[in-house]
Amino acid sequence: MRGIDLRPVPRRYRGISPILALLLIAALFCAVVGVKWYMKANVKDPDLCDDLMAWKEWRLREASEKPIQKPSAEHPVITEGFKFDTNLSEKDGTEPRGELLFFVGPDGGVAGSWHGLYWKTRERNVQIMGGDFAGKAYPAKIYRSETGEEDASKLYLMAKGEFLIQEAYTDKGGIFHRAGDIYVRAWLSRDHVLTGEFTITSDEKYFETFTWNTFRAP
Repeated sequence: MRGIDLRPVPRRYRGISPILALLLIAALFCAVVGVKWYMKANVKDPDLCDDLMAWKEWRLREASEKPIQKPSAEHPVITEGFKFDTNLSEKDGTEPRGELLFFVGPDGGVAGSWHGLYWKTRERNVQIMGGDFAGKAYPAKIYRSETGEEDASKLYLMAKGEFLIQEAYTDKGGIFHRAGDIYVRAWLSRDHVLTGEFTITSDEKYFETFTWNTFRAP
């Protein structure tokens, strides 16, 4: 019967496994650090982007690690808060698209609701059954006009909510319900004029954007 060979492993072989293990650990560590750096470097700053869709901007703000900034002396003074009550319309038209109630609190908080009934066509009306939203001010974002001119005195406000609408077809008698997300983006000037846009979407592929006439707080 042949015995078991208990001779020691030559030194040149004994060092391979620990070295490989260390190399693998080092490579894994570098890979993790590299991925984190890449992901962080590729996250856009929502305060510097003016061409983002509303839902993409909101997600960036949710993921942002930027510290909360307070309004500067250039921004509008909000002592007791403001209430805006106005009508929405198509961005490129005048047809009504419900009513907008919008509150701005002294702490920069934003809240409001979308409500009412409107006719999308002669045979199709929309009853807004729910449309509350909430958000806050983002003082770091600077207003830029279409020509690129900046106005640091305007305060940026953004809010998100959910809607539920009932669409009725009077010619066919059909009634349908649709739900989705609301995004409100607005600018408040020093003389308390509110401008902006109101977006609704159910799947982030099809969306509608409404606006309102320049509205001054009472």
